[in-house]
Amino acid sequence: MPLVTTNILLPDPAHRLWPLVRWDGRLCDWYPGVVALTVHGHDKGAQRRLLLTDGSRLTQRLDHVSQIDDAYSYTILDSPYPVADLLAQIRVHPTGDGNAVLTWTANFQATTLSESKTEQFVRDLYEVGIERLRRLLIH
Repeated sequence: MPLVTTNILLPDPAHRLWPLVRWDGRLCDWYPGVVALTVHGHDKGAQRRLLLTDGSRLTQRLDHVSQIDDAYSYTILDSPYPVADLLAQIRVHPTGDGNAVLTWTANFQATTLSESKTEQFVRDLYEVGIERLRRLLIH
């Protein structure tokens, strides 16, 4: 089962980053290809439905929200992506110097592509999303 982890230092405090990346945050502003978002529920089991630019849909389920840290984990239930059983976590860590580290991790099964190509697909998706986040924070 491939594992992709991305850690990136972002030039803003955690309290500014968290509203962008939290479960019911501003995903449409930074997640690659998302044009619309609806969230149904707020606790474990809640679903987030994303409409992508090509008209396809992505459905995610909230699995855990940390009561201590700015973190949550989710599962992709339905998507056009070449993955199955994707379990991801987003976590924001304050650095103590006014910046924050975003950690985005996922493990999954490859479906239509080889394991290495699927891993690269997820890594590219995360890198594009993080770059869009960085641009949002700079402006």
